[in-house]
Amino acid sequence: MRIHLIFAFALCVPASAVADCAPNMTTLVSCTTGKGAKALDLCTDGASVLYRFGKVGRSPDLELVRTVRQVGYTPWPGIGSAIWEAVTLDNGAYTYEVSSAVDRTPKDAQVRGGVEVFQSGQHIASVQCDAGSVVTNIDALYAMREAAGLCYDPASFAWDDCK
Repeated sequence: MRIHLIFAFALCVPASAVADCAPNMTTLVSCTTGKGAKALDLCTDGASVLYRFGKVGRSPDLELVRTVRQVGYTPWPGIGSAIWEAVTLDNGAYTYEVSSAVDRTPKDAQVRGGVEVFQSGQHIASVQCDAGSVVTNIDALYAMREAAGLCYDPASFAWDDCK
């Protein structure tokens, strides 16, 4: 109950804070889009995940709260030219996939991020973060999911209840 009250308080932070996670929360992904006009935030208090998207300085256009167990999390599989991770949140027929990535070659080491939007499994929108605006710590979600009783099987690329 205490965690839910703390999380509820974080949701009451003034609208101007839409461009960043509250101080009591861990930033998973945060950035601006549309040349700084909008903000994308994915934050956690360890038990819940908060997704917000909308105009900077205003109430978010969309705000979702899900438990750590309710979100999907795909950790980097260890192969490829980029290190990437993704978090998915469902909202009815819509799925929001927030990701961050960085190329493994030093000359291209700028962090990228964004959100892909799906409706009933069909891709309907893509929003990319402004260059240089991405803050990411998405891999912090791995330990939080383990603490919530989930284990990752790298052979099947799937999460399941720990045995």
